[in-house]
Parts: sequence; structure tokens; C-alpha cells
Amino acid sequence: MQRFKNGLIAITALLALGLMPLAQAEDDNKVLVTVTTGDAQTQAMAMILTGQLVQRGADVRILLCDQAGEMGTTAFEGPTFKGPDANAQQIMQKVMKGGAQVDVCALFLPNSDFTQDDLIDGVGAASPDEMGEYMIDEDVRFLSF
Repeated sequence: MQRFKNGLIAITALLALGLMPLAQAEDDNKVLVTVTTGDAQTQAMAMILTGQLVQRGADVRILLCDQAGEMGTTAFEGPTFKGPDANAQQIMQKVMKGGAQVDVCALFLPNSDFTQDDLIDGVGAASPDEMGEYMIDEDVRFLSF
């Protein structure tokens, strides 16, 4: 009888340990998406794929750097793509409505002709400290376009 109890306890413990990663996956679904490319189709695809992550419940932050920083400004004039019938910025704004946080990188504004006033509603300017704090989390996944 004791062997049966010990075996049952061992099986229960193994099952509990096996299910822990599934429970943690829901809570630790953080993704940092960095977009640096000036290629319009890549920018749009990055936003479409990021939108899929948001729809599936991921905590998403988007960091726009270099040429992609313009996506976060009122000056953006990217082409409209068939399929989403939208440009990359319009797709990004839909992703933002789904809960994604979007920032231009800390170097973008000081090294361009843009100012904080040129950013579209909802887009901020990231600080290195803030991004470092987000990235240090061991559960953050990184995507770069």
C-alpha cells in the first residue's frame, strides 16, 4: 500500500511539474519588436505579424528605429498594400488599438528633423533605461525587422 501511495505522489508531482510551463507561458508572453528597415513591404509585414501576436494575447512593445522611425510620425507616406488595404502606419495603429505600445528609439528624434510634436497619437519616445528594464526580463522574446 505504501508503494502505491508513493507512486501516486510521484506521478502527481511529475504531472504538476509538466504543466507548470504551460501556465507560465500565458503570463510571460512578452515580445519586443524592433523595426529598423525603410522597406515599406517589410514594415507592413512586421506590423501584420505583430498584430497576430497581439490578437493572441502577447504583451507587445514596438520600437521604431532608423528609417522605420518615420512610421511613427505625421510625415509618413508609405504605400497602401493589397490585402490589408492599408499602409504600414495604418496597420501599426490597428495593432496599437489592440494594446501594443509603440515608441521611436531614443536616437531617432535627436538625430532627425522630427520632434516629439511630429509623433502620431499614441507613439512615444523610448528611453534606454526604460527599454533596458523591459528587455532584462528573461521571458521577453525579440523580433527584428
